Amino acid sequence: MGYRSQDRVRLIASAVPSIHTAPAAAATAAAGSGGSEGAGASVRDSAKRKRELCTTLGDNSTADSPTASDAGLIDPEQEVVSPLVPQPTSVLHCGSQCNLRPFHRSSAVQVQPRMVSVGCQTESPLPSPAHSDDESSSVTMDHPGDMPWSPEEEMMMLLTKFIVCQTQLMSLFTICPSCCGETQGNVEQQEGTYIKIKQVCAACGYERFWQNQPMLYRNMPACNLLLSGAIHFSGCMATQTIRMLKLLGLQCISVGTFFRHQRLYTIPTIVQAWQNEQAGINRELKEMGGGLILSGDCRSDSPGHCAKYGTYSMIEDRINKVLDLQLVQSSEVPSSTWCELEGLKRSIDFLKEQHMQVSALITDRNRQVAKWVREELCPGGTSHFFDIWHIGKSLGKALDAAAKERECEDLKLWRPAIINHLYWTAASTPDGDPDVMEAKWQSMVNHVQDIHEHGTPAFPCCAHPPLEGEARDKEWLEPGTTAAIKLERVTLRTALVKDVRKLSPQHQTYSLEAFNSLILHFAPKHTGFSFLGMYSRLLMAALHFNHNSSREVARTSDGEVRYAVRYPRFCKGGWVVRPIKEKPSYAYAAALMESLSEGYSRSPETLRESSAVLSSTAPAPLSTSCQEIAKDEAVGLYLARHSRFNTGN
Repeated sequence: MGYRSQDRVRLIASAVPSIHTAPAAAATAAAGSGGSEGAGASVRDSAKRKRELCTTLGDNSTADSPTASDAGLIDPEQEVVSPLVPQPTSVLHCGSQCNLRPFHRSSAVQVQPRMVSVGCQTESPLPSPAHSDDESSSVTMDHPGDMPWSPEEEMMMLLTKFIVCQTQLMSLFTICPSCCGETQGNVEQQEGTYIKIKQVCAACGYERFWQNQPMLYRNMPACNLLLSGAIHFSGCMATQTIRMLKLLGLQCISVGTFFRHQRLYTIPTIVQAWQNEQAGINRELKEMGGGLILSGDCRSDSPGHCAKYGTYSMIEDRINKVLDLQLVQSSEVPSSTWCELEGLKRSIDFLKEQHMQVSALITDRNRQVAKWVREELCPGGTSHFFDIWHIGKSLGKALDAAAKERECEDLKLWRPAIINHLYWTAASTPDGDPDVMEAKWQSMVNHVQDIHEHGTPAFPCCAHPPLEGEARDKEWLEPGTTAAIKLERVTLRTALVKDVRKLSPQHQTYSLEAFNSLILHFAPKHTGFSFLGMYSRLLMAALHFNHNSSREVARTSDGEVRYAVRYPRFCKGGWVVRPIKEKPSYAYAAALMESLSEGYSRSPETLRESSAVLSSTAPAPLSTSCQEIAKDEAVGLYLARHSRFNTGN
């Protein structure tokens, strides 16, 4: 019994196949039938012909309903309802229910079978899809008993997944859904997280195949690809994650499979997402108008002067988002110390291609960068400033070293005030007048000696009121003492005074330092990465930063701002109070998972082509510049070099 549709007839799982006789024979049978006895004979003859034909065609699926011969079959002229098979409330009979064509499967068929639970202890019956790795549109079925099946349209990454032990899973295949007899399920195929189980009933011949996940583009287990994406998009280390899963006993992909998925599919997905993000930021900045206010800095992938990569990052301070990233391999420049300048040049070239003007650039005191900006950007109207934190950090180290000298111990008490004065020098000069900032900074040497009149037109006297009583918490330095002379030498150095004249009065690079710290989660320095692997993880860090750059401050249920007391190392035992922000969001990672699944389902070849383009633009590995030596020769030299340490018995 089947349901009628416009184009074709679809059999329900409990339908009983019937056989059409020839038109003439059918008419003769109809004319010669008399009463219920003739109808019963016609049904029995039809059942006999059906069994013979199914035996000839090798159709094992006719055993799905062992009680069909007892209940009677559906004749073209008469409908017999089986009391053992659940029937729908409204059923229309239409044509023959036996397909005499060879069994095949078309990718266009999307039949979702309905089955009756027979004690498998599950709320929903198990489907019986047929899996094939062939990418052709129509595949001949190896098992005629398989039901046509195709993946659902809903995204796999949105479906809830559970960890199931194998014994519990196989227990679902111990009862035949057709005759309720005992059956046995066997693992037919296992590939990473994918498993295909075959269930066969020896009593009634029922046979079906079940798989735990759909296929993407008909040949890729969905969870295998999504597992690679989840590892990459979350910034986890593949070797550690897969080792953890195997230690737990979970069936998962291998490390080699992950790196193949990363190279062919996940890296192109990340690069495309970053290009879309970057284009959106560019549109936003062009709508805002005005010149760009950028913070730029370089991060090496390892400490010292032997870095493999240098990452130059630029953040637009008005919107607090990463605008551009440039990864420079040390083989592309004379040495790793040149990576910062090369990264800045590439970023500026990118901005010029986008027709964007840089109004202000805030960097550290790198002398190569300062010279290039002064010669190339400043004539075009770009103002170059130095970040206060970098200068204050260097000044603090110099004061600590000076305070350890003989008769200079008092400088340790003045160290915090001197660093605060450096920040005040810039913050109290919003127009960034270099002469005023220089005069304010030089006044500090007189102030610590209780001299508050300076005689300079730009800053003639101190701006504070008289300091008496509790307003004073430190002893003044005596003029002419060793401590006063040492302080003047440290704070009035020519190089330092020139740097003070270029202090940034309004914008700093603290957001950029926070971003460099965030990169450690996605690309830790203790792990080596390929060029594209490193680049993709840097882009992941940028996507995470941009997605969470405008987080609000967390509040209590009463609406009060939440704070936390921290004891950072740079305070050397001191404490600081910091507001607590809301928890970060990882919606960007979910969007990447969806984009990966959709991109592969639509055209995996497009992702592979993008991967080939990225690989062609990446610089050659550093090992290619080394002189190659045969392994046997190298091992022989190694053994010869160490043979002198071996002593015979």
